[in-house]
Amino acid sequence: MDYDLLLDGCCEMGVQLLRCGAEIHRAEDTIRRLLSAYGLEGEVFAIPNCLIVSIIGSNGHTLTRMRRVPLSSVNVDGIERFNALSRQLCSDPPAHPGEILDRCHQQAQAVLRQSCPLWQCLLGYFVGGFFFTLFFSGGLAEGLVGGMAGLLSGLSVTLLSRVRSNFFITILVSGFVLGVSAYLPLGLGVPVNLHLSIAGGIMVLVPGLVFTNFMSNLLSGDVVSGLSTFARAILSAGAIALGTGAAMVLCRTLWTVSENGGQTLSYSATLCCMFAFVACLGFCPSYNVQGMGALLCALGGAMGWTVSLVVQHFSGNPFLSSLLAAVAVGVYAECMARIRKCPASSYLVISMFPLVPGLSVYRAMDYSLQGDTQQFLDTFLRTFGIAGCLSLGLLIVSTALAIVYHYQRRAR
Repeated sequence: MDYDLLLDGCCEMGVQLLRCGAEIHRAEDTIRRLLSAYGLEGEVFAIPNCLIVSIIGSNGHTLTRMRRVPLSSVNVDGIERFNALSRQLCSDPPAHPGEILDRCHQQAQAVLRQSCPLWQCLLGYFVGGFFFTLFFSGGLAEGLVGGMAGLLSGLSVTLLSRVRSNFFITILVSGFVLGVSAYLPLGLGVPVNLHLSIAGGIMVLVPGLVFTNFMSNLLSGDVVSGLSTFARAILSAGAIALGTGAAMVLCRTLWTVSENGGQTLSYSATLCCMFAFVACLGFCPSYNVQGMGALLCALGGAMGWTVSLVVQHFSGNPFLSSLLAAVAVGVYAECMARIRKCPASSYLVISMFPLVPGLSVYRAMDYSLQGDTQQFLDTFLRTFGIAGCLSLGLLIVSTALAIVYHYQRRAR
């Protein structure tokens, strides 16, 4: 057997999964299963931007591969495709290991061809920004401004990513574009609630999912990956704060207007859940979630927010409501994964959007720009706590399933 080709193929599978935004444990487990299909045991270590695989060949020599993983956006369709490919390869391993590498390259090209077109992503950014602004109690004017801000900042992220700009600069420039586009209506004399418009549009950029992922990695024992993801989340939040702050300073210099205009509305729980559903549906194209999967993901988001509202109503505890809502979304994602034969993460990425503390991240940034240290610390710790509760809820579901599967295997 050509162990070099086998290592190359396994590494390529892991790299493609990580590039598409798969969890660390999924990439590591996939490689171990591929090696096991050929009767080998290997050591696998992965962090978000690096993968190391090592095996012992028949001659007793250790073979090791290390691959750097370029940072990329989440591609749910890609995760599902490579997950399906890994299942096929594990159930029927090719006689020649080089075929693994070839099929990975073919699947990568298929993922590129099946990506959502730019116009769909931009429309999704507008829809997501618009309905998340309504979700945060904004009116129609605030929703339109938030949707336009989300569209322009999403366009900025897309264009800068295509020229391989540094992710910090990408978020910084996009935050500046978002701030200017949200402030412009005030300069034109249109009364809007600036903070609600920015809060809705900023969901395109805010690292709420990254905060939740880093807590999940830490609670799962992946300390290095968790700290790496945490650093990225902090840098992203800092870039957004600098970009939007610079935009506000510039706009306040150009125009002298009131930022407390517009309106704050109180919507019914049913309407809020509907807003959450449509907002999640809007973000599906940017994560390349297509077909029936998009509707199911958005439905999971609305269901999670419904659970959160019910628990919040009876307990009044935001941390308990976040924990139980995450458990509900985790159970829903696992059920859909079993029914549709795809990773549960495909549903978690979108369904968690209404629950992630995106608005809290923005408020913490706003307090820091105002120099209100006490409010900044209180809001940041609250954001940290909510992210921890969300991660703990998902971890409870995954751990319970792992225990059930363990006893099922022992019984067989």
